[in-house]
Amino acid sequence: MQTVQTDAGDLFFLGGTGKRVVMNLLLAKVPSRGLIALAVASSDIPATLLTNGRTVHSAFKLPLALAQTETPVCNISKRSTAAKLLQECTLIVWGECKMFHKAAFEALNRTLQEIRNNQRLMGDVTYGWRF
Repeated sequence: MQTVQTDAGDLFFLGGTGKRVVMNLLLAKVPSRGLIALAVASSDIPATLLTNGRTVHSAFKLPLALAQTETPVCNISKRSTAAKLLQECTLIVWGECKMFHKAAFEALNRTLQEIRNNQRLMGDVTYGWRF
């Protein structure tokens, strides 16, 4: 929680038992402090288990041919409402991330860096991964 409050832009990984509970606690705590948290999962069933969860493709507009693209990016224009949400969010939680090709993470990284005008990893958003 301290990482989110200080806008440190860290990555953390959750494994073992109780992952969903910890993720949902974070997703409840962040908005209570006036910050924006985004919950995504690799498919629809895990997305429904997260507070206000969405699928990765829905939230980030990932291209379908990720692995065939040399430098993939998400299909989000800088002036869209999705871009505004990504500019303002302080925490992104991704459930079941191991289900995706590494190109999805590279595409999101490039997109966040461009949208947030920040070249740090993931545009300096605090990121939680659930395995």
